[in-house]
Amino acid sequence: MKLQVEKREKVGTSAAKRARMDKKLTAVIYGKDFEATPVLLDAKDFDEVLKQLGKNAIFEVSLSGGKTTQVIVKDIQQASLKNQIQNVALQVITKGQKLTMTVPIHLVGSEDVKEGVLTQTLNELEIETDATHVPTEFQIAVNEMTIGDTLAVADIKVDAGVSVLTDPEAAVVILAAPAAEIAKEEEAPTEEAEKVTE
Repeated sequence: MKLQVEKREKVGTSAAKRARMDKKLTAVIYGKDFEATPVLLDAKDFDEVLKQLGKNAIFEVSLSGGKTTQVIVKDIQQASLKNQIQNVALQVITKGQKLTMTVPIHLVGSEDVKEGVLTQTLNELEIETDATHVPTEFQIAVNEMTIGDTLAVADIKVDAGVSVLTDPEAAVVILAAPAAEIAKEEEAPTEEAEKVTE
């Protein structure tokens, strides 16, 4: 995807408000050997990029004068009281550059788990990769889990070009017994206790 951007001539709160009224987003493009440049993006076009490519979107921006460069979304600032993007930071990608980012983890097959309480304890994976291997999400299958099972980061399959930075032993999802069963087990006397009573 490619977005047309225009260089911001005015910066500051009032200029940013005026841009939002014109359905524009304020952004800054920066990177190694690239002078930080404040720009304006079309809000609707940027929303479409996020929908199609996710929060770690990599796409091209076309600057005034016809210069095109590849960027990755590094930060999105949202308004605290409403779901509205306020500002975006875009990092220029150079050839062969390694990128560090977090990628969401998606559970597959949770509807097939008929017994127990499924709890996802880790929602994102921190990775290092290059621009050609950036995933939109990681999937982990839970359909064959039984009560007492735990799946860890090491159980997630990643491409050869991706290095996982998160602790491989960190739990991602746990299948526990329902609370009612746990309470029942705690209330039930053990055989040893029964013998002592006799």
